[in-house]
Amino acid sequence: MEFDENKEEEKYNEDDYVDIYSKRAIFWFSFFNLIFGGVLLVINLYNAGYKKAVPAVLAFVLFFSYLSYFVILHSGVNLQQVVDAMNATAKGGQPTPAQITAMLSVAGLNIGFGLIGALILSQFFFRRYFPDNDYYPKPVGLPILIFILLMLLTRIL
Repeated sequence: MEFDENKEEEKYNEDDYVDIYSKRAIFWFSFFNLIFGGVLLVINLYNAGYKKAVPAVLAFVLFFSYLSYFVILHSGVNLQQVVDAMNATAKGGQPTPAQITAMLSVAGLNIGFGLIGALILSQFFFRRYFPDNDYYPKPVGLPILIFILLMLLTRIL
């Protein structure tokens, strides 16, 4: 193998780099809430100039969110038992074994769908549009604060 000493290495300008949320941030936000992680990925795509990819990511996020809720609702788990268990626990009581089983089933489905959705967003979509590490990771403090506020608002309302 011969080396060409006259060939210079490619040099990158400051303009070649984009500030985006990291793949790890997309994964963890998507794991807890696929829609929120999808919004962060859409912000990344928009900032990096991949505006044509935004509808595909949004369509996936909406479809997969609907699919996960549909499967959980039609999984055969008695969701009334889950509600009763949560009410009993809030009042200081003990849930029955059937209620605990229903709660664990719903939690398992949520974790499974969260993991699958987060992996698809971070490993497929993120890697497809950002294959190299030619970006500066944005701080996630503001998205964490917004996420916590939105979760609190949805719990209160």
